[in-house]
Amino acid sequence: MDQLPVLDPPMPQAVEHLGFEPELAAAWEHQAAARKAEAAKLTALLDYTSRVVAECHAEGGIPHQEAVRDAHLEAAMLLGVSDMTAGVILDAAGFARNHLPATWQAFHTGLIDLVRLRKIVDAGCELEDHVLAIVDAAAAEQAAARSTSDFAHWLARYIAKTDFEAYERLTRTTRTRRHVQFAHLPNGMSIVSAFLPTIEAAAIEKRLKIITRRHHSAAKDTAAQDTAATDTAATDAQQGSAGSWSREHGAGAGECGRPGQAGESPTLAQREADLFSAWLRTNPTGEPAPVEAKIMIMIPEATLTSESNDPAISADRSWALDADQARALATDTDAEHHWYQGITRPRAGDADVDVLTVTYSGRYPPQRLREAIIFRDGRCQIQGCTVAAERCDLDHQTPWDSGGQTNAANLWSLCRRHHRLKSHGHLHPPPRGDTEPTASRPPVIDLWLPTHTYP
Repeated sequence: MDQLPVLDPPMPQAVEHLGFEPELAAAWEHQAAARKAEAAKLTALLDYTSRVVAECHAEGGIPHQEAVRDAHLEAAMLLGVSDMTAGVILDAAGFARNHLPATWQAFHTGLIDLVRLRKIVDAGCELEDHVLAIVDAAAAEQAAARSTSDFAHWLARYIAKTDFEAYERLTRTTRTRRHVQFAHLPNGMSIVSAFLPTIEAAAIEKRLKIITRRHHSAAKDTAAQDTAATDTAATDAQQGSAGSWSREHGAGAGECGRPGQAGESPTLAQREADLFSAWLRTNPTGEPAPVEAKIMIMIPEATLTSESNDPAISADRSWALDADQARALATDTDAEHHWYQGITRPRAGDADVDVLTVTYSGRYPPQRLREAIIFRDGRCQIQGCTVAAERCDLDHQTPWDSGGQTNAANLWSLCRRHHRLKSHGHLHPPPRGDTEPTASRPPVIDLWLPTHTYP
């Protein structure tokens, strides 16, 4: 095998195989050079701010904060942004330079970008110094190996596990900031954003998607029936009077079915937006009964028994709940609970006999196996993809038509995009036995059948 080219900085291990492609190796070096230049630029602006503040202090009469704002205003003019945006960027860079040495070094060597640096700063500013040092070292390494959104999820989980007391303080503080904002745009549209507790937002999201898909499927079925009826009528008319049909419909045939024409069925995303708006205004869902919104989370047993305050984590590993919220959810008498017992292990090969080892005779996995795999995988199994496993397809790694079995060893979660890529031969399953946890593959969770079900 050819040797990998020497790159500065070297590619992260997760993508180092791309270095064999000369164009991708060149692209990596250009990206690293841009990051180094960004770091050097911010360092120069920080040095300028420090000099301006020092000169103002020497002269006297100008408050410290006013001197900082003056420097940020001039930096904003250089960067072409508002002085508030410049202040946010430089404050984050200054915090990283003073308190996050590993992150600052990774930024200067081109391993991470400003977006990842700011995520580390935002998470670290609430931490005690001894915890901050631990998070800094781990985050600098993980930020270089993960996609931006995947890294944000990892960072939230890591801080929740490393210092759950700080995490609880943070959740209590941020909960007081809940709000709704409206931004009206000049194109006749508006943006509505809501800062809500995650458990409430997750329930809203699930309910919205369930009802939207139900309506969307019904609309497609109705459209298909209408199309079939129209085709039948057109065929009958054509058989009765072909010349008449041509005169009436031939000239306008090219106008039918154009995308964006009035009367075109709305997309799924459009239906979600319409339904969300309707809920906020009048709540006319037309549903005969409450809609079940299933939320899948993992709660440590010691947290349930109040022996620990470790946080709960969502099945897709994208968000966490503090211990009090997790216990409140688990004891909610208005909720229907389906309990699974799970054990986290570093290697799947050490698993005991459980639902994940059963082979099923049909092509499609039963619901209990599907839910077990959702907990095991968390998200789409392609590196860097953060689509939740709940919204993924369960794909046979060895196709069913080629003798692949319907069991956990042969099933993995793939989002629709990556499922199609695999079906067309552009993606390949990992080698058998590749069960070591990596930056993109979390530790394995072994699941048993439900131990309790509450009505």
